[in-house]
Parts: sequence; structure tokens; C-alpha cells
Amino acid sequence: MKSPRRPRFLPFILTGAVIGFVLGAAVADFGWLENTDTVLAQKQYSPSTAVGYLGILGACLFALAAALLALGIERFSRRS
Repeated sequence: MKSPRRPRFLPFILTGAVIGFVLGAAVADFGWLENTDTVLAQKQYSPSTAVGYLGILGACLFALAAALLALGIERFSRRS
């Protein structure tokens, strides 16, 4: 019986990064986390800066999650 294919890490990580950037940019662009009731709301980032910051943060977090997922799949396929 053939052993199952092992995942390629780079496509997993890049896909996670792209999905994370899109989700982070959407959160920043649509203002889902914006709180206008506080005094600090007077000093906000520009929309393009917020998209950049949250997009990069989302890309990093989702790339890390995708790498951990690929590692788990690789360990599972090695055990089988």
C-alpha cells in the first residue's frame, strides 16, 4: 500500500497568508472593530494604513496557523 502524500509547506503558508491578508483588510476596511464611543476614537489611522496594518497582522497569523496545520497533516501522514 502506498503511503499518503505529504503536504508541501510553502503553498500552505502562502495560501494562509493571502487569506489572512484579505480577512484583515476586510476587517479594517469595513470597520467591524471600530469603536467610535471612546475619546481615543478622535485619533484614528487613515483607512489605507489600517488596511495595511491589519492585513499584515492577519497574513502573519494565518500563515502561522497554516504552517501548523501542514505540520499536523505531515505528522499524521507519517504515522499512517
